Amino acid sequence: MQLKACAAVLLAGAVSLVCGAQSGAKADAKSGAEPAGSLKAIVAAARARVEKSDVRASGRLVAIAANGTRTNNTLGLASHSFPDGLRTLVTIGSAGNGSVRYLLTQDGAGHTAIEALHKGEKAPVRLPAERWGDGVAGTLFYPEDFADGQFFWARQTVLPPQKYGARECFVLRSEPGPGQTTVYASVTTWIDQKTGAPVYVEAAPKGGGPTKQFVFYDLEQMGGVWEPRQVEAKVNGKPGSSLMILERGSAHAHLQRKDFSITAVSQPTGGNSGP
Repeated sequence: MQLKACAAVLLAGAVSLVCGAQSGAKADAKSGAEPAGSLKAIVAAARARVEKSDVRASGRLVAIAANGTRTNNTLGLASHSFPDGLRTLVTIGSAGNGSVRYLLTQDGAGHTAIEALHKGEKAPVRLPAERWGDGVAGTLFYPEDFADGQFFWARQTVLPPQKYGARECFVLRSEPGPGQTTVYASVTTWIDQKTGAPVYVEAAPKGGGPTKQFVFYDLEQMGGVWEPRQVEAKVNGKPGSSLMILERGSAHAHLQRKDFSITAVSQPTGGNSGP
């Protein structure tokens, strides 16, 4: 999701997620556009952002144990929206869990498929739905967290505006419909009204259980769009956490279909452990 959960939320910024609060209801009335904060405005802008994605980035995926010990994994991400949908390629280099690559494909109707290729394997396998909730490289991030599928789910609800810290936020709850595969029953996103950037996400699993939280840090303006450099994942009541840290990248990478061959490039080297 997110990445949304949430990670594509992290990366796929080509336009602002929603209109800034300063645009005002009067300007909306004059233009005939939906007012900022309305369901149609928020969902349309979120989907447009995904549909203009053209991102390449690299960094680290970090598992933090309850005692503070960190395990670092290398992270490579590429995301581009083609006429038939979004493609996201995720490459993880892990010393302890084995290197792996995921290819996520998502159409405009909110249907997502995930392929996985582990180091040493000759061909990728389609990841069954029951494996979508497996932690990637020992972290709390799931394979589906690297796509923005929740914004295309069948049920979208705007909740009353709330503050997250000092930020005034729109709040959007997304729920899947029939045929929209996910491990989540709902994903709720807090969107900063001033910058249009997501700052906090709660993902509730199907069948109950603790909610997973994503916190977005270090917002920076890149190409006119506010994006976080770091995302923290936590699970209510569970010790430890995980970090996705972006160290370099481009929001206009000019990616092509050949850049999303899951078998074309050699697998990455492993990560390392540290205090």
